[in-house]
Amino acid sequence: MSGRAGDVGGRRSPRSRRRLPLLTALAAGALLALVPWPRPWVEHAFSRGIFPVTSHLLAPWVGAAPFSVTLALAAALPVAALATLITATGRARFGRRLFRYWLPWAFALSLLGFTLVWGLAYRRASLASLLGVPATAPTAAQVTAAQDRLLATLAEAAASAAPGPDDVAAAARCVSAEVGRLTGVSVAVPQRVKPLPAGTLLRSGFAGVTSPWLLEPHVDAGLPDVAKLATATHELTHAAGFAGEADTDALAVLAGLRCGDPAVRYALALHALEGLAQGMPRAQTRRLLTELPQRARDDLSAAAAASARYRLPWLERAASAAYGTYLKGRGVSAGMADYGLATTLVVQALARGLR
Repeated sequence: MSGRAGDVGGRRSPRSRRRLPLLTALAAGALLALVPWPRPWVEHAFSRGIFPVTSHLLAPWVGAAPFSVTLALAAALPVAALATLITATGRARFGRRLFRYWLPWAFALSLLGFTLVWGLAYRRASLASLLGVPATAPTAAQVTAAQDRLLATLAEAAASAAPGPDDVAAAARCVSAEVGRLTGVSVAVPQRVKPLPAGTLLRSGFAGVTSPWLLEPHVDAGLPDVAKLATATHELTHAAGFAGEADTDALAVLAGLRCGDPAVRYALALHALEGLAQGMPRAQTRRLLTELPQRARDDLSAAAAASARYRLPWLERAASAAYGTYLKGRGVSAGMADYGLATTLVVQALARGLR
């Protein structure tokens, strides 16, 4: 008789055969997550192959649910495991199965699902390349032209912009159309953004989050309506397959500026102007604010007040450090500073000519 340990007569034991699918799933997840796949491969296999199919499968399902499917599953899984443990006849045997089989499978499938649904999006073609614009700092003339364009859009949209129940669905359609226009690929976007209890995210300095397994967007209910719509559009752009924060935020603005819904145009124009002001000297920022309609100044004040009401500085520092580390680990070298690069992309896109 010959063979390795665990073999009988040179054949794998039933236990080894049972472990083979688990080891295969773990290896596939690790390879997809850790190997720096070339961008052209990711663009072809993921952005034009895997992701469109995934989005069309997930978006109708998560969009139809009036509650957060992500939170429901996160609460249900440990409850189900505990109930199974309590009712199991062979508790010791169940415990061994839990740690030797079920938890490794849960980890393997989570890793594989995260990478195939979301993780590879960090390696897709950049928005700058899709737009055909440089990712370099714009000139002062370009910034001024972008400011004038955004102010004109804001004034035009403000005249008829009134927050309504259909605004998020309109934003979703506009994001989907913008992604299709840029990539030539049809992606599905949920028609609903799920609210989280007021302060859930704002306490840590964030306003929205998208589940990387279900592409389910969420927004903090503590935001006022206009800021909530701008954040929802950002999260819908994540759900459309864009992971990097600069690309996501800039694409959300561009989709908003093209949108037929005036409330969406207003919210994203104001969001873009706020980002533009943050990169200006203080004197220029004050001048820009004086050019805004009173309604826009009130909306900015309301958003700032909501953030201040809930923000916990120590939690914000910890969350920013953790998320910045995560972004760098996914290949976003700028980390949290990536958010600020969105304005550069928006200005360059406007300089190129947004029709």
